[in-house]
Amino acid sequence: MSQNYPNPFNPETEINYQIPEATHVTIKIFNTLGQEIKTLVSEMKPSGYHSVRWDGRDNYGNRAVSGIYIYQMKAGNFFSNRKMALMK
Repeated sequence: MSQNYPNPFNPETEINYQIPEATHVTIKIFNTLGQEIKTLVSEMKPSGYHSVRWDGRDNYGNRAVSGIYIYQMKAGNFFSNRKMALMK
């Protein structure tokens, strides 16, 4: 999983990732309190390069506030977290 670009971002950012084999992929955004803000991906993906965009909105369509967010990827046995900043 690559660092999101741009970072910091406003109003949206892109997350690129690569998986070596077909597997179920989950990518979620959390605030610094550990509360889930948005599920970006939760589905089977084929092997290869993929990307997903986050428009700065939560699961209910509300705009997220400026601040630091953690994005988390799970793919098979792989698990990774990275930080990003939303600046308004």
